[in-house]
Amino acid sequence: MRRAAFPLMALLVAGCSSGADDVIDAWKAAGESPSAFTDAGEKLPGGKCQAGKVSGLDTTVCVFDNAEKAKQAEEAGWTLVGNTVGSTVVSGKLVLVIADPRKEDPTGRRINALVKTFQQETR
Repeated sequence: MRRAAFPLMALLVAGCSSGADDVIDAWKAAGESPSAFTDAGEKLPGGKCQAGKVSGLDTTVCVFDNAEKAKQAEEAGWTLVGNTVGSTVVSGKLVLVIADPRKEDPTGRRINALVKTFQQETR
């Protein structure tokens, strides 16, 4: 019976990858260099968030139960950006927050590339 349960468990685990993991993998495939992302709890109210750095930029990806809750969290995303250059983007059930407090990206090109990859992956 254990042998029959193992393939089933493997399929369940594979099907449970978070949207955040998919986005991080897409950034890697696009040539970006994400650090290890760690659990950030409810950095945005109601979301399950992971935070790390991508190409030197502070990045948070949060997954919500539905698109409506994600859209409601958008304003809180701007609070995380604060007084630095950054972006908050909602796509479906995911919210991306990027902040550049160390002025790593003065032209905004990296932020733009990260946002575009996020949007392509989450459509």
